[in-house]
Amino acid sequence: MGQLGGLSLLNSTVPPRRLAEANAALNVGGYAMAGLLPVAAGYLGDAIGPTGGATVFGAVLLAVAAAGGLAVAASRGRIPEPA
Repeated sequence: MGQLGGLSLLNSTVPPRRLAEANAALNVGGYAMAGLLPVAAGYLGDAIGPTGGATVFGAVLLAVAAAGGLAVAASRGRIPEPA
């Protein structure tokens, strides 16, 4: 659902000649985080144990989600809605 929303947003706001570039940037950003966090959690679990690794992984996900929510809340008044 998140990817569908992101692609829909790109399609409605990015000029057609720049759409492929914007789609590539969205995918790189999304897949890099989706791949990096679990791999880092695996290495961390090896270093400090599975319980500690899972706890740190959960805390990092919570922090990233909170930062994203704050960024969305802060930008709500600055972006004009399409007519």
